[in-house]
Amino acid sequence: MTLQIASWAYQPQVWVIVGLILVVLEVTDGSAIFFLPMGIGAELMALWIFTFNEGVLPENWMPTNWYWLLAIWIVISLLATVTLARYKKFKASRDENSIDDINNY
Repeated sequence: MTLQIASWAYQPQVWVIVGLILVVLEVTDGSAIFFLPMGIGAELMALWIFTFNEGVLPENWMPTNWYWLLAIWIVISLLATVTLARYKKFKASRDENSIDDINNY
């Protein structure tokens, strides 16, 4: 089982598929706090693994265990969540036509 996870985790195509699924799920949710940051994180992981596989990045930049890839994906997704939340708050505060409404958050 671990060998199968390890072989799939280092394929950028898998990360692209996971990212696209999560972004499509965001369309059903619409909050831009859960699925979208995870999709962005998966797409960034795909880009990172692709550049590593093409030889652009040095060998020591890629973790040897698959679970470190998941940990990095979690960190990237959390950073994307914080960034999107701050952007939404910044955008709402700069909107001059906004009315104090309970639905504006």
